[in-house]
Amino acid sequence: METPLGPMRVRFTPPNQHGVLDHTLIPEDGAPMYNPMRVVANGDGSEVVFCLFQRAGVSEAAFAADADWVRRDLARLKALLESEPAPAAPSADA
Repeated sequence: METPLGPMRVRFTPPNQHGVLDHTLIPEDGAPMYNPMRVVANGDGSEVVFCLFQRAGVSEAAFAADADWVRRDLARLKALLESEPAPAAPSADA
């Protein structure tokens, strides 16, 4: 996938029933970046929890920029999940 830091591979935990969506971003050069993520049931909905760790050697400004990207991604996820489903396409039989 394309990221603000350039192209990276993404490896997710295996599918599971526990809402664990941990993933590792793997850059072409550099150390992999582990990102814990959970989806937790809450009444009729759910909460997404994402941990962003400041890696060794990452400046405060770069970490703040990473946090801004995460906020934007989570806002897009929220908007997508809360949007109305698209109307079904008419069937070929209609």
